Amino acid sequence: MLEKGIISTRQFILMLFIIITSFTALQVPGLLILTAGRDAWLSTIGGWLLDVLLAIVYAYLGVRFPGENFVQYSLTILGKYIGGFFGMLFPLFFLMVCSLLQRGLSQLINFAFLPTTPFAVILISGALIIGYSARKGIEVIGRVSEVLGPIYFFSILVLVGLIIPSADIQRLQPQLDQGFYPFLIGSPFILTFYGICIIMGMFIPLNNRIENGFLSKFIAVSMGAFVVGATVTLAVGVFGDNIAKNMISPSLNLTRMIFVGGFIERMEIVWMMIAVGAGIMASSMMIWAFSLGISQIFSLQSYKPFVIPGVFLSSTLALTSFGSNAENTQFIHFSYPLIAFAIETGLILFLLLMALLLKKRGKAS
Repeated sequence: MLEKGIISTRQFILMLFIIITSFTALQVPGLLILTAGRDAWLSTIGGWLLDVLLAIVYAYLGVRFPGENFVQYSLTILGKYIGGFFGMLFPLFFLMVCSLLQRGLSQLINFAFLPTTPFAVILISGALIIGYSARKGIEVIGRVSEVLGPIYFFSILVLVGLIIPSADIQRLQPQLDQGFYPFLIGSPFILTFYGICIIMGMFIPLNNRIENGFLSKFIAVSMGAFVVGATVTLAVGVFGDNIAKNMISPSLNLTRMIFVGGFIERMEIVWMMIAVGAGIMASSMMIWAFSLGISQIFSLQSYKPFVIPGVFLSSTLALTSFGSNAENTQFIHFSYPLIAFAIETGLILFLLLMALLLKKRGKAS
């Protein structure tokens, strides 16, 4: 096995939570409100339910092919060449997600805190830490996530509690005033961002209890859905959907609303430090999964030689793929969901169907 590290169920849960929250809570709430309006909070619940159903498929494949991740059982099910082609789509997807996450975090830091610092300097600084973390392996990433995850979740709970008094419930009413269309569009939209934790298919073989795959995903996506749901609900309740949908980061603007007792303020700095740390760890997991998947496709002995090229590629894509932040936002809003749905749902269901039709199982099952 290229990766000999082992992670606990607790680490598994917190790693998935960090991945979901880092990408979704920072960049997506405004787009979800733009898509579903004041019904965005209902869409977070619909997306959660759909993702839980997909988690059953991910967990079943993990048990059917013990000791193998989805890159490996793509080869087992479809053979070396066809399986290699489809298996290659997973690491490429992780590379794309890492690139979008790097750009989103760097853009937010540049816009909110370091407006005079060149964007490339911020992005490259983060890339160095991402590469270092990914090379350390899954056990180190798991231990850091085990420390950072609870701090991140607890800080969000505190911030939600402090912001609630500023929200106006009337801004959330009436619900479904435009029928079920916003909800039906918003739910699969947010699903594609929850679905980033398809990476659980890379984690399951390394979990000390592979039978906990579904439980881990269920807890993690429930925590992530709560964070996203709370963010969009408070954003609409505080700012109204017409204003919130145009914000780069409603969560950042919400933290700027906190002012307690005349001395507790500027909480966005503390929250952003934690969020950036979580984002870097999420990006490290993506680069780790990309490097491991590529190495397995080509039957190599180590994934580490691909870490630095992977970070270089993701950083280059983050710097050069879009001419402006508006183009980046448009891609995340329209193009990314189609690509993500094809990988997270379509490809996984295809592999499940072929495994059943061809009666393929892992060697150890």
